[in-house]
Formats: sequence, structure tokens, C-alpha cells
Amino acid sequence: PRLPAPPVQRRIVAEEDEDDEDPFADLRDNSNTAPAARPVAAPVAPVEPHNSAVLAVQLGAQDQLRRLPRARLTELLQRYRDCLDQAASLYESELHTLNDGSTLMLFHSHESGDDYLTNAICCGELLRALSHALQIEVADSGITLQLQLGLTLGEGLSGLSQIDLLLTETAQDALALSQHSRNLLLVERRINDDPLIRQRARIRPIASPEGACCVERLMEPYPSMLERQLARMHESNKA
Repeated sequence: PRLPAPPVQRRIVAEEDEDDEDPFADLRDNSNTAPAARPVAAPVAPVEPHNSAVLAVQLGAQDQLRRLPRARLTELLQRYRDCLDQAASLYESELHTLNDGSTLMLFHSHESGDDYLTNAICCGELLRALSHALQIEVADSGITLQLQLGLTLGEGLSGLSQIDLLLTETAQDALALSQHSRNLLLVERRINDDPLIRQRARIRPIASPEGACCVERLMEPYPSMLERQLARMHESNKA
């Protein structure tokens, strides 16, 4: 499994004393440490750019969540971070935690071959299922947990720093698409045009935003695979 990329500062969103009082601060990347200098690599022959899928994940309705008692909210957010880490490890995703609390997960064709896009969709659906379990934990509070998911395609994204990644149209489109999600995996339309994906998932166009689609369901054997993964993760969390 690929280790998560080291966090890189994007922008300062809160002062340290504010973060101490904000349970959501741990979701952000507020590192003020300058990146260590890297050795200059020897010139290499140019390679063909590889395709990548970018999955943006955001925890919505944070104003509602702040109504929870602090200890309970802190525990919930830790569970949420654990879910992201477990899903990233399971699907060998490159994980970037942004300083506003959102997350970018990258899946590369040069690592997973033709399955890279399937892995991204399965990871998104796994996170959706995990969010249902988190919803149960706050059901008595009357709060509706909202997981926002947006998936886009790009190329030449492997090896980029977090700052450079955020400058790409692919990452920005994924984050923008996720803003429209309410516990559904939204994907850009050309993902539905992929012949392999059409065999593995049912995806339908949606009215808004324009050019977006929604994953309705996965085809077998993927739902059964997700159930087994969820069961193993549940047992692991209980241990």
C-alpha cells in the first residue's frame, strides 16, 4: 500500500489559539513547517502521463455537528479520520488532507492498471457505507451526517506536491463537485462513458450540477466485496 503523502501547507485558516478550541482543527493541515530540501534528481527520459482519479471527500453540516458535546464530537471526528485512513490503505490511495478539513484521495493507473477507476468508485462507496455507521452514532442527537463525495479524472498528477495538486483543474473540479453531494458519490460524466465502468457500476446523469452523474449501485461482485471489507473493518475496530 502506498503511504500517504506528507501534508503541505495550503493556507492558514486559523490561529493556534483558535485551533485549540476547535475540535475540527485536527481535520485540517495547518503545518507551518517548511518542507525539507530534496536532493536534485538526475535527468530522466520523459514518460507518458498516467491517468489518475481524484476523489474529494468533505464532511458536511459541520455547524450541526458542533452542537454535539465536545468529547462526543472529538470521538466522532477521530472515527471519521480512521475511516479515511482505512479506506486509503485498502485501496492504495494517495491521501492528502487539506487545511480546511477536506480530503483528496488519488488513484493512479500506473499503480492499479485498468482497475484504478474502479478502485476509486469502490472506495467512495465504502466511505458512504462507513458514514452510515457514523450516522447511527449521532442518530439520537437529531443531527444528519453529510458525507460529500466528488470524483474526477485527470492525468500527470502522480508525484505532485499538495500545493501543485491543488492548482490542477482536476482537483478543483473534484472539490467543487463534492459540494453538491449529500451522501452520494457524484462523478463527472466521462467516467460513465468508460466501457469498463459501465460493466461494473450503474451510473445516471443528474440535473445539477451540469455534466455530473451519480453512482446508483455497483454490480457484483463488488457489493459483496464491500460487505466483507466493512465486516473486517468493524471487527478490527472492536479489537
